[in-house]
Amino acid sequence: MPNVYVTRKKYESLRDSLDDLTCQKQKIAIDIAEAAGQGDLRENAAYSYAKQQQEKILGQINEIQNKLGNSKILDTLQVDRSHIRIGATVTLQEVADGKKLIYTLVGSEESDPDSGAMSVDTPLSQAMLGKREGETFTVALAKSTKTFKINKLEYK
Repeated sequence: MPNVYVTRKKYESLRDSLDDLTCQKQKIAIDIAEAAGQGDLRENAAYSYAKQQQEKILGQINEIQNKLGNSKILDTLQVDRSHIRIGATVTLQEVADGKKLIYTLVGSEESDPDSGAMSVDTPLSQAMLGKREGETFTVALAKSTKTFKINKLEYK
């Protein structure tokens, strides 16, 4: 699995989720044991349901453990702060209409464009990576090609 870039907050959230799932796994184990004590397992709906839940939880635990194991916490990365990199907060201005946009570049795990967190995998992010404050760049988006000026670059 490739590196997963996350903020410290997201990393802690993943750890909390793992703790919750571990508790659920223990509860499911008890449910399975109780259901197994009810007799014939082939016709035991409670047992079948508990086993399905256990499989689902184990899959989620495995997924989170993989993410945590491959996580790179943005807060601790040493990057050249004079260029746009993951973790940067960038204020852009569309050259054509003057519209201002502010985005923080994050890993795909935390992407939420409505709240200003944009994945570094998007075409807009890819076009601005490595650029500096004051530069202008053009990017082909889904419906058009747009030109932006980088008004501000900061790392918070």
